[in-house]
Amino acid sequence: MLNKDLLRYNVRSGEIKPKFIKAETPDLIELSQQLLALYDPELELTRGEIEQMSTPLVNSIKDLKLAKGLNKLILDKCEFSIASKTDYSSLRANIFSTSNNILRASEEVDLEKYRNRVISELNKLEGGEEGDIYADLPDNERLIKVKEMSPKELLERYNVSLVQSLLLHSNKLTLTFEEADPAMMRALFRYLRFFRLLADLKKTQCSRYGIPKKVVMEIDGPASLFENTQKYALQLASFFPAICLMTKWKIETVVKIGKKELTLKLSNRSNLKSHYRGASYTPEEVKLFQNLFKEKVKEWDILEESSFLDLGDQNLVFPDQSYKNENGDVIHLELFHRWHSHQMIERLEYLEENQQLPLIIGVDRAIYNKPEFKERLNASEYFQNNGFLFRDFPGVDRVKKCLNNKLKSLNKSGLL
Repeated sequence: MLNKDLLRYNVRSGEIKPKFIKAETPDLIELSQQLLALYDPELELTRGEIEQMSTPLVNSIKDLKLAKGLNKLILDKCEFSIASKTDYSSLRANIFSTSNNILRASEEVDLEKYRNRVISELNKLEGGEEGDIYADLPDNERLIKVKEMSPKELLERYNVSLVQSLLLHSNKLTLTFEEADPAMMRALFRYLRFFRLLADLKKTQCSRYGIPKKVVMEIDGPASLFENTQKYALQLASFFPAICLMTKWKIETVVKIGKKELTLKLSNRSNLKSHYRGASYTPEEVKLFQNLFKEKVKEWDILEESSFLDLGDQNLVFPDQSYKNENGDVIHLELFHRWHSHQMIERLEYLEENQQLPLIIGVDRAIYNKPEFKERLNASEYFQNNGFLFRDFPGVDRVKKCLNNKLKSLNKSGLL
């Protein structure tokens, strides 16, 4: 992401327009090459040394914001060494005290002898044998790894980062997309779930097979929340590159810059290139859950692809997981994370009125710990039978219990 002071944009008639760059521009390709060359782990440079070498190059560029922005994007992809658990502050204090005592105890100071005595005392101290008493300072951290990028990829990522950084200050994001490939559409929703965003979905067109072709999605922005706004903002901004994977899309949101509220409108015509993987992407935490579920539960299989659930009035639900038993019965799971409290209540009310829907729900304990929601969930017979609480990601046993309860309920009512 880019800091607010590094954002480049124009404002016209209340609309904010990011100043995108052309990734094929020779001068920018050259600048990117020069910057990337500085971040070579084989050079074993410290953070301070890299800054000393990059600063003259960055300052030589006429568009200083652009150069600083590119440099920051590379820095964000770097991994630096971590100092040992040595208490370096105490170590330095002991060394300085020892050095002072040696100087006071000797009338004549021989530099070589003084140096050797200090080193000798240093080696006696815990952590002193490492030799660098300033290893805990950021400037002395050494570059050990950096995510590989080509110069063109860096420039393309810069354009996407401009938008992501603006979304950190957005209100509500409205996304409209058309996608002929169902796998790509499902990939978008996997990213949506991975970043723990919950959207209101409405279909406007469907294919002959009932798969939505055109969908309108509304996602709350950080400016519309009252808590955890910084983390949520990062989640929303991180989701944006997934949108750029789609074939035909457009977004609209309101961005607050200072005291101004400005409209941001973008579409696939902006030619933004995503660095995310496409339809084959499955988050690691989902893979871990799936493997554990397959190991412990034999009567249910996790479907590779979840189906949309039509709630009527053009409203859609895209479940987090879908499960199928040997009889072909399918039941879906939807998870509500800490930011989804009000959507959770709306879904619960719908399910209490429409118990034929084959859907179970999981609720983050961060929601449950709020008295008003705890009371509502405890009073809900539907949730007690078909819902569970979780932290971060659901437990296999709880999911299995709810699946069996829901199956029994649907069989009893003759709905399966």
